[in-house]
Amino acid sequence: MGVVQHLQKFHVPFDAESFIAAHKGCPDDPELLRELWKLVKPAVFWREEPIQSNDGDIVTLGNGELSIASCYVAKGLAECQKAAILALTIGPQLPAEAQRAAANGELYRSSVADYLGSHAVEMFADAFCQYLQQQALSKGQYATLRYSPGYGDWALSAQPDVFRFLNQCKGQITLSENFLMEPVKSITAVIGWSSQWQKPEYPHGEHNAFCNGGHNCAACVTWACRKEKR
Repeated sequence: MGVVQHLQKFHVPFDAESFIAAHKGCPDDPELLRELWKLVKPAVFWREEPIQSNDGDIVTLGNGELSIASCYVAKGLAECQKAAILALTIGPQLPAEAQRAAANGELYRSSVADYLGSHAVEMFADAFCQYLQQQALSKGQYATLRYSPGYGDWALSAQPDVFRFLNQCKGQITLSENFLMEPVKSITAVIGWSSQWQKPEYPHGEHNAFCNGGHNCAACVTWACRKEKR
């Protein structure tokens, strides 16, 4: 089995005032945001492997240990020679505080904690991918955008395959029977590496009607999401 790398700590800069300015729905409460941010404890597991094959429908990594059945991901990684599979989390403390506050009737604190947690995990994912990209650039490799199970036509039911590929994240991130992760503010994803610069946009176009990023995923009827009906 390939090497699953692990960082228990990863610093993500946080400025409460800048965060409020960048998120219109965020309460104007920098003191509370700074207090809650102290509960963000990022950790990440990742594994990089060569792309064994990509036939436009299925991407196979390593020695066939992971197959991603997604024409959407396949198109996004079409020019890539290898890929990194990630599982990352902000840890259990902030979600637990949101639950504790809700149970005690502190609804404002709970909603702010939940709001911050949802954005914190995305901030962490972006920061860690940038970290990997900086390392890869010195080797002449360029990254794609990241793709996650549950988007496009990469089914959420593929999560167990991702977790097996990552050696179950040493039990620090777990998966429910409904393919939901614990801690709840966690993400799994794949990014591809290519010797050619990758345009930072998701697959789209008139011919295959790929999502152009401007739709509500819940109402999406693009070709990628309806592969079984094409």
